[in-house]
Amino acid sequence: MSKHKKDPLLVALSEGRSYTWTVPDGGDMASMRAALKHGQTLTMSPITDPSEVQVGDMVLVKWGSSDIFHLVGDIQDGQYLIVNSLGKVNGWVGISEILGRVTEVVEPEPRPDVPELLEQLEASCRLLIQREQPAGEDAQRLLAVVDDLRWYADRIGAERWDVMPRSNRWSYQQNLWRLVKQARNPEAPDALRRMIDRGKRCVGLVSEIFALFEYGEAN
Repeated sequence: MSKHKKDPLLVALSEGRSYTWTVPDGGDMASMRAALKHGQTLTMSPITDPSEVQVGDMVLVKWGSSDIFHLVGDIQDGQYLIVNSLGKVNGWVGISEILGRVTEVVEPEPRPDVPELLEQLEASCRLLIQREQPAGEDAQRLLAVVDDLRWYADRIGAERWDVMPRSNRWSYQQNLWRLVKQARNPEAPDALRRMIDRGKRCVGLVSEIFALFEYGEAN
């Protein structure tokens, strides 16, 4: 028996079932970054009729010994031109090579702007402090995270809040949004210290973003 875990998407399609997943936060999604958004929920379904496949569909295609998640760029004489979202052409395939197509896209929760995110983060942190009543300096450590993130928001500047400093690095706003979502639903036990650790990590990441912009090392 193989020790390798089977891809649940491939298993579902091979069994004639649809499969739903959410595009995870982070990264630039490589060659499909112009077609996808972080947080989108996609449903892929097997092909039951070739006429279902249309130009512009996102499809999973058998490609050599592997598979690729790309777009249908054109259809001619029963052949399908496979391209990525950045315009690169991969080539033509028959319908038997198309394993499935995206049949539903659910958009993610709208991401608030940075000032609102910072207000939400502070409110969640104060609620957590009120609930846990921490001893020592832990409450101040947590609130210091919010202060540091506000400081870096000013230094980075609103025009760069949602700009990825490099293709594989999150923007300031993406990092802050993830932290806010974690703060809304803190994990027990020791939820407050977990949030301190996550907050300090976020501050470190946005300080690196600032350095990449400020010192000319961003893309």
